[in-house]
Amino acid sequence: MNFFRILNPLICALLLVGEGVAATVPSKQPSTVVNAAPAFAGGANTGKNITLSSLLGKPVFLLIAPSPRDRTFRKQLKEFHGYYERLAAQGTIAFAAFTVEGGRVPSNIPFVLVNDPAATAAAYDVQRGFAIAVIGRDGNLDCLSTKPLPGYRLLDLVMNNAEMQQLLRR
Repeated sequence: MNFFRILNPLICALLLVGEGVAATVPSKQPSTVVNAAPAFAGGANTGKNITLSSLLGKPVFLLIAPSPRDRTFRKQLKEFHGYYERLAAQGTIAFAAFTVEGGRVPSNIPFVLVNDPAATAAAYDVQRGFAIAVIGRDGNLDCLSTKPLPGYRLLDLVMNNAEMQQLLRR
């Protein structure tokens, strides 16, 4: 891991505190959510109903793609594989929303299928193609990208989310 990538959030936190910005302890109240992720639910295909709001405290990945055979979707899966154990240790939950053609995710990584993929894609303003959303433990939409993210970036987003940066500012 890059030494500067580890220190960057800490340095930013120290600079902000040095400038007189108050360091506060993060709370679970919605007032701390700056960029709330649009709500969605998944798991109906397995007889469960898992809502995004029920996952507060856990990082969430949402992959939106036309189908499980989409080339960009498969490229993102490859990036997940190298980092999955570390992401799973953080309690990460992964969702998939297939907007054109449904199906199973061709991976040993457990994905929850979104109940209404078209509505979920529209809520995230994904008109067509691939997108990945990273939702922090606090419900903030930390990242939305239409290109696959490298595995180290996924781990970085989970480890250095807004809540973690607040803790570093103490």
